[in-house]
This record gives sequence, C-alpha cells and structure tokens, in this order.
Amino acid sequence: MKRIVYGFVLVTLALWGLNLWVYPVAMNTRAVVHEAFYINGVLAWGFMAMAIVIAARPAWLERVTGTPLDALYRWHKVIGIWAGVLTAVHYFTKTLMQPALGLMTLESAPRPAANPNLEGFDAFWSWLRGFSNTTAEWATILGAVLLVVTFVSALRYHRWLTTHRLFSIIFLAVAAHSIRLMDAEDYLTPFGLLNILITVVGCWYSLVLLVRGPGREKTTRAVVESVVHDQDLTLVTVRPERPLAIAAGEFAFLRLPGHEKHPFSAAEIHDDATVSFAVKGLGDFTRETMPQLAAGDKIWVEGPWGSFRPDYKAANQLWVAGGVGIAPFCAWLKDAARNTHGAIRLVWCIRSRESEPLYRRVRDLAQAAGVTLEVYESSKGRLDPGRLFSGLMPGALAMCAGAGLSRSVEEAYVKAGGRTADIRREYFDWR
Repeated sequence: MKRIVYGFVLVTLALWGLNLWVYPVAMNTRAVVHEAFYINGVLAWGFMAMAIVIAARPAWLERVTGTPLDALYRWHKVIGIWAGVLTAVHYFTKTLMQPALGLMTLESAPRPAANPNLEGFDAFWSWLRGFSNTTAEWATILGAVLLVVTFVSALRYHRWLTTHRLFSIIFLAVAAHSIRLMDAEDYLTPFGLLNILITVVGCWYSLVLLVRGPGREKTTRAVVESVVHDQDLTLVTVRPERPLAIAAGEFAFLRLPGHEKHPFSAAEIHDDATVSFAVKGLGDFTRETMPQLAAGDKIWVEGPWGSFRPDYKAANQLWVAGGVGIAPFCAWLKDAARNTHGAIRLVWCIRSRESEPLYRRVRDLAQAAGVTLEVYESSKGRLDPGRLFSGLMPGALAMCAGAGLSRSVEEAYVKAGGRTADIRREYFDWR
C-alpha cells in the first residue's frame, strides 16, 4: 500500500507539472491561486477516494494493494487524516498564499463578468459553479466535524460506523465541485483525466458503501452450529452456505440481523467446513449481543481477510499473544500439529489462568503441536519484553496483541539484534 500511496503523490505532482509545461500559468493572482487550489485539491480528493475504497472492502483489495486488510485499515486512518489536512489547506489556500503573493510581481485579475443572457446548458453550467462551491464549503465543514468525531473513543461502534458512512455522502456532494472547477482545457490532459478517474472511482465505491454495504462480494449467509459461553468468552461455530476457504490466522466479519459487521479471527477451522470464532466481551456488541446467539440462528459471514498465517521456515520462532489475541494462534497451533516445524515458543499475556476460559484449550493445543507455552499473568506481574530475548534469539517473531504490548516487544526484539523484516503482526486496534 505504501507504494500505491507514494506513487499516487508522485504521479499527481508529475502530471500537474506536465500541465504547467503544456499550459503555462498566467502571471496573475487568480491563475496562480487556481493552480495551488488544483494541486492540493486533487491530492486531497485522491486520498479521500482511497479511504473510501478501503472502507468498501472490494474482493480485489488485498491482492492489488499487496497488504492485509488489518494493515489497510491503519492506512485508511492515515490517509483519512491526510485528506482532512489537505482539505483544510485547500479551503484556506487564498489566506495561506497571501504572504507569498505579496512577494511576487503579479497582475491582479478581475473576476469574469456574469452573463445574464445564458440559456440551456450554458446557463446550467454557469449555475453549477456557484452550487458546487456552496455544497463543497458545507461538505468541508461537515467533514471536519465528522473527522474529529471519529477519534472520540467513547463513541459506540455502530455510531462510529454511521459517521463514517456520511463521508460517502460528502464525497458524492463534492464530486460536482471537483469536475466543475477544472478549466475547460484541462479535461483531456493527463492531470484532468486523473481527476476525473478519482471522481468516478470514489463515487462508485461511495454508492457501493451506501447501497450494498462493505465486503458484499465476500459475504455469505451462515448458520450457527453451536454457541459455548464461558465467563466473558463466547465460542461461536458457524457453517457458511458456501465454502469460506479460510486459513489458520485469517479473520472474517460476522453480522447478526439488525447489527453491523464486526471482525473476529478464526480460532479453529474444522474438517467439516465449519469455523469457530472466539469472541471476548470487550464492547457493547461482544458483551451484550453475541452471547444471545443460539444454535440455528442465521448470520452473515464476510471473508476471509488478512494474511496472518503460520510460516514454519524459521528454525526458532516466538509467538506473542495478548488476551483474546490468542484466537489466531489457536488455529496456528492446530495447523502446527499437522506440520513439521522447528522450536516454537508461544508467550501469552493474560490476567490469570483461573479467569481465562481458553487456558486449558490453549495448553492442550500447544502440547499436541509440540509448542512451548509460556503464560504471563498480569495479576502476578507484567511481562518484561527484554527478558524474552535474553537467550537464543528467535529467527521470526509473530504478534497478535494490543498496540502497547506489540510495540514494546518489537522494540525489545530489534534492540536485541532482531530484524524488522522478520516481524509479523496482526492489528486489531483499528479505531
């Protein structure tokens, strides 16, 4: 995804520069400001379109970007922030350019006089300019408010998703602005065509999000086979109507009738094509709604997604899980029991063995797979990441844990001589 984002920026700047070479900018204030509007506007527009495409989760997304979906949602956040920053720059371009304009010798260019005698399409085209400016201003203000709201962690997940869907409406509202305010001679230039392409792609996936919803191509109905409750954990086993083709370590979105989709890692993939998901009661949906599921209920499953799959090439490996982050490793352990592998240590950070419903299951799976299980209980003292690498350095590190734990383990691994290229991580803190 990094190559796509940086490549987009470089291509946009190159095509803008080509436009300036083919159509040199007139040395007046209006023309210079217009070019500044043009470049920061197209960059912001492109970033917003990218964020919408990621949110729509088309089936080709991971394949084309070469990035697993959990990492793409981190890019979604970064791209969204840059889209917001560049939109603010675009909105205040005239104000921000005043100091620079004062240092330049430029002619003042009066606004084109309004022509009251326009008729038909010409009249509509003239009216559309004012309309597109007004709607873009209101959409920018609304977008700025929504961008701030999305970072409010106390906001419930379903309300957070609702605010995100509004960005699709904003994109559609601003589409007229992006096309109407291009100069006529730019429509068939490479830079103008890039702007049109961004608009078409962004509008299409905005409509996909609003009408069909995200991930529709990879969604299938499923029947709940069994539900097991144990303290704050719910183990749900589902049978999809069509084969899910999910591998150990991958995840899927589950949706109950009347609710939004939520992502969960596959904890076990059974030989009879059923899949089990471990759901920890951490939020409103997982605490209140998921435990109400019963065998025979109909749900929807979207997936598989992700590429957090076991790799047994390294002779010595370290796997690190935090709490419910053990779910993908449960599937890894079952897979490891069927494959030849070197030495593997599984470090699992939990509150206590007694309060962890999956402890016995993980212990038994680890024994069957020939994996060394090390459990660190926070009730007795927290893990010191540096001590993990005091002996034989692992040739590979895989992590599925919270941001703080993953970051501290990664830093300790690199400090001890490990390579960042040998680190794999699944992200589940997307907000």
